[in-house]
Amino acid sequence: MSLYRHQGRWKYDFWKNGVRHQVSGFETRQEAKIAEAEAQKKLKGTNATFMRLCGSRLRDLRERRTRKYFKENRQLIKNLIKVWRKKKIVTRKDVEDYLSDVASRSHYVANKELRFIKALFNHGVERDMVSENPAGKIKFFPIERKRKYIPPQDDIVKVFQFCGEEQKLYLTAIICTMARVNEINKLKWEDVYENYLILKTRKSKNSDLTERIIPINDTLKKVLETMPRVGEYVFCHEDGKPYFYRSKFLKTACRMAGVKAFGYHALRHYGASKLAGSGVAITDIQALLGHQRPTTTDIYLQSIRQSLIGAVKNLEF
Repeated sequence: MSLYRHQGRWKYDFWKNGVRHQVSGFETRQEAKIAEAEAQKKLKGTNATFMRLCGSRLRDLRERRTRKYFKENRQLIKNLIKVWRKKKIVTRKDVEDYLSDVASRSHYVANKELRFIKALFNHGVERDMVSENPAGKIKFFPIERKRKYIPPQDDIVKVFQFCGEEQKLYLTAIICTMARVNEINKLKWEDVYENYLILKTRKSKNSDLTERIIPINDTLKKVLETMPRVGEYVFCHEDGKPYFYRSKFLKTACRMAGVKAFGYHALRHYGASKLAGSGVAITDIQALLGHQRPTTTDIYLQSIRQSLIGAVKNLEF
C-alpha cells in the first residue's frame, strides 16, 4: 500500500492478488486514502486465483506480443474481472453466458474474445495456476463471411493521382510486397538486399518474430532507389522516425478520386487475387502473404484462377 504525489495530485498504488491497482488525481492525501480503502474493501472476497491468472497473462503479453494485441487483451481482462472476480471458480457456463451476451451483438467479436479467453486459461493451465480450461471445448459461433471488397486496378490508378509523392511510393511498396502496414512501417535498410527484402511480423501463435523473403520486382526496385536513406527505416521522416500513416489519407484520396473507399489491407487482397488470376500457385501466394494456413489465403482469392478456367473447358461438349 502506498500513497504519494504524482504530477501535483495524490495517488494510491497497491498490489492485490497479483494485480496492481492505482488511481491518481486526488486533491488531498486524505481523499486518496479514503479511495484506496474503498478499493481494498471492494476487492475482499475476490477470486484470488483468477486475479493472479489475469496479472500473469498480462505481464506475459506485455513482454511477448505486440502493443496492439496486449491492449486488446487488457481491455477484455478488465471486462472479465468485473464479471468474474467474485466467483469462487470460473465454469464453462460462466464463459458461455458471457459469450452469449457478446454474440447477441456480434458473432465475430464473440469469437475473437473466445480465442482470447481460451488463451488466458491455457496460460494458467501451463503454469499450474488452474487445473483446466473452462473455455477449452466451447465451439466458435457460425459466421457468414462477406466477400471482401477488392478495388479494381483502374480505381487504384485514380487514387494515386490524389496522393503525394511519398504516399505513392508507400502504397506502391505495399502493393509490390503485399505486406501488412506494420511490416512496411518497420522495414529497415538492413533487411533490404539486392534481389529481395525480408518482412518481419509477430502473427504466429507462439509470438515468435517470423520472417519471410519477398523478391524485389522492377517497380519496387525503383521505389527503393528513390527513397532517401535518412535513418535505419526505409520509410521514415526527416528525423529518422518510421512512418505511421493512418488510413484517413487513403480514404480521402478515394473520395477525391470518386471511387469506392478502401484501406491498406484491401491492397493485400488485390495483390493476391491478381496473382491467382495470373495462374500463380496458391502455395506461392500463401508464402508471399505470410499465412500459416492455405485456408486463410483462400479468403483473399476472389478472382477466378486460370487453372479453374482451364479445368472447366474439359466439361464442354
